[in-house]
Amino acid sequence: MKAGKARLSALLALFAAASSAAAPSAAPATYAAEPERLEILKPWERPPGAKPPPEIVAGIYERDYKRHDFANELAITIDDCSPNKYMEMELDVLKKYKIKAVFFIIGSYFVTSSGKPMPRAKELLARLVGEGHEIGSHSYWHRRMDEDGYRDNRAAIGAELDRNEAVIDKLLGYHYPIRYFRPPNGAHSTPLYMLDRALLERGQYLANWTITSFDWNMRYKPGNPERLTADKVIARTVKQAREDSGGVVLLHGFETSAEILDQLLGALSVASNKRGALVFSTLDELMRLKYEERP
Repeated sequence: MKAGKARLSALLALFAAASSAAAPSAAPATYAAEPERLEILKPWERPPGAKPPPEIVAGIYERDYKRHDFANELAITIDDCSPNKYMEMELDVLKKYKIKAVFFIIGSYFVTSSGKPMPRAKELLARLVGEGHEIGSHSYWHRRMDEDGYRDNRAAIGAELDRNEAVIDKLLGYHYPIRYFRPPNGAHSTPLYMLDRALLERGQYLANWTITSFDWNMRYKPGNPERLTADKVIARTVKQAREDSGGVVLLHGFETSAEILDQLLGALSVASNKRGALVFSTLDELMRLKYEERP
């Protein structure tokens, strides 16, 4: 019990120090050369009442909406931005609603194939940080980490994370301590959970989502049965936020997403359920709600 409380206190202390400009200097933790192999079963293959795989690294998992109370608080997260006018539009809208978001950055979107910064890359990343948002890592190439050369490949995973963080540091002109990593497509479940273990080594957190906007479906061509209108994306997102009593919202930096962000955040800002009004919060706050000690 004492060990559990000490671990929790240490975790919460890291959240409290989120504004620190320097990364921790302590050496990363190590783990056995042959980590325990965990059985991976698809949800429909698990026996009734079976528990999901254990959390190797602290963070937000997609099933957390079923297991944790986020107290009507919403954290806005944005994936796949490019340094263009649509990222600028989203920053403008977030500023209007006084929301602090986490932007999960893909390095290859911000530099050329030769490594040179894309136009506006430095400017927009600097603005993002300057306005109080946080940069999270979303890998350099946006390739699934549970497939092909990355699957349980410790070296490949480490190289991918290092490369993305190096791009972010280069564009900002200083070392930016990454705390949150979001796997491409949210995929991290493998027999050895090597990505999760790598994040644990680095002192970082897994950051998936609990509320899926499906905003990318607006990009499908007319006639595609999976294509969604802006009204449907907004309605579905608000409905899920109300039913789940808050959570981590997944949005993107696409043109179609940027164009509806003002309308979506406006709808969320006046939404409520039987517990009361939904409120905008931060990813750090939802992590605190998940891991704080309860009576």
